[in-house]
Amino acid sequence: MLKQLLKDWRVILVIVFVVLAIVAIRPSFGGGVVVTSISQNSPLADMLSVGEVIDWMNDKKMNSPEDFNAFENYTGVLKFVHNGKLDLKEIITPGLGINVAQKPATNLNLGLDLIGGTRVLLEPKENVTDAVMQQLISTLETRINLYGLREAKFQAVKDVSGNNYALIEMAGGSKEEIENLLAKQGMFEGKIERIITFSDNRGVLVLDNKSYDVVRNGDYIDINGNVLGINQSTTLNGIEIQFFNSTENNVTLLAKTFTGEDIVSVCIQDSQLCVSRIAPVEGGWQFMFQVEISQAGAEKFARITRNMKSIVLESGESYLDGKKVLFLDGSLINSLNIHADLAGKDLKNPSIEGFRTSRDDALKEKLTLQSILQSGSLPVGVNIVRIDQISPTLGRSFITATLIAAVIASISVMGVIFFRYRKFKILLIMMIWSISETILILGAASLIKWTIDLASIAGIIAAIGTGTNDQIMIVDEIIMGGGEGEKKIYTVKQRVKRAFFIVFGAAGTIVAAMLPLMFVGIGVMRGFAITTTIGVMIGVFITRPAFGRVAEKILEKEEFSQPKEVK
Repeated sequence: MLKQLLKDWRVILVIVFVVLAIVAIRPSFGGGVVVTSISQNSPLADMLSVGEVIDWMNDKKMNSPEDFNAFENYTGVLKFVHNGKLDLKEIITPGLGINVAQKPATNLNLGLDLIGGTRVLLEPKENVTDAVMQQLISTLETRINLYGLREAKFQAVKDVSGNNYALIEMAGGSKEEIENLLAKQGMFEGKIERIITFSDNRGVLVLDNKSYDVVRNGDYIDINGNVLGINQSTTLNGIEIQFFNSTENNVTLLAKTFTGEDIVSVCIQDSQLCVSRIAPVEGGWQFMFQVEISQAGAEKFARITRNMKSIVLESGESYLDGKKVLFLDGSLINSLNIHADLAGKDLKNPSIEGFRTSRDDALKEKLTLQSILQSGSLPVGVNIVRIDQISPTLGRSFITATLIAAVIASISVMGVIFFRYRKFKILLIMMIWSISETILILGAASLIKWTIDLASIAGIIAAIGTGTNDQIMIVDEIIMGGGEGEKKIYTVKQRVKRAFFIVFGAAGTIVAAMLPLMFVGIGVMRGFAITTTIGVMIGVFITRPAFGRVAEKILEKEEFSQPKEVK
């Protein structure tokens, strides 16, 4: 009988798909840690990349992140194997600047509920189209990748009212980092101070070799006939001028030099071509990196600074009498002196500097600014609806609790099935098919890169439950037979066909019920619906036909399975 079953195309199909699913899941029992992020100042930055697996360092096997972190303050020659390649690096200054995570045991994408991480839900501040949402997500994706957070997943979702949201899941990042990185729209502006000294409420602005009369009248100023209040702007010869501040004798104007649209590139890694570094200074750490701006922005810098005066500081260095001020989303991020030698010159590589009391804070601020400037501004402002953070420890406890619940449920179901049929062979084939369906669902999830989270696990359990229900229905039909109406005689094959009519009808009902759930909710209901649907479809088209054939063969010679007269 076994040979006959192994020749049946339905059974062969199940075996082939199960083998392919195991290959797709790719269970791994080896050690190693996966690189999740690399600091720009890491001594291994030019040798490692995010996603690589480190197997051992200095002859010590890397079985956990703790094994790797033991080398954080190591100095000397470091030997390590990454992705099967042996490398050596002399570490002079302590601090590897690399974050790692445990190497996944399978090829499955586990959700944040299980491995820990951060989930962010963002809402646009105004109604947007699907095209704008995709542009928004693309910009956010660039920011996250530049910042160094690994395996971030981006998804545009809608609620039942049709409101758009951006759902982002990532393996790392603190709440503060996420808020600084994602909540900012990223409207960047570089301006230069032009300080006007008044005599009898009158002054002169010399801009690009042209003179403009400035008259103060109370809280307002009049520039060449343009009346401005605080923070109001006008345009003079193609240059936007903002009334920024006023004192008894002076008025500070801000001339816009360039915006985020003028930024061509941002220096991410320090090299001979550009500067990007962090250095200790008195009281803390200073960071600096260069940006390349467009030719139009460089020419505007020359026009604005051409007629500026020079002042000599106590250090003896000469600077222009107005500073370069940088704004992000309307907030001042830094104010820098401009060397007198730059007056009237095209400046294509201005520097952005900042100061923080700790090195980590300086590095995070530098990375945040670089990521925002490189990605550009968001097409629309966003509000953070919620930020959920799950620790890896809590994720592991979820996995443990889920496995315990699955074992208890399986034992309970097996007990009920055995009590009902009192046939071990029936229990065995049901167990084999339920395990096969679980493997097939996980294999499908691995192939389509679907994330397995708690909702998906619930969907798998629901699919296996419907599968067990269908198996009981098929076995009952084979064992009991039956009909309605006038007297009929049913063969085993006819009984199986009757059972499958019910199975297909039930599957169609379940899929119809799951379809609305795929388009509502913020991810959780959708994950449950998709996983359940995948499980039901696998059962109906792959495993149920094979189970029906196996059950038919095994039970057809049983005494109770002979054709019965039905009244």
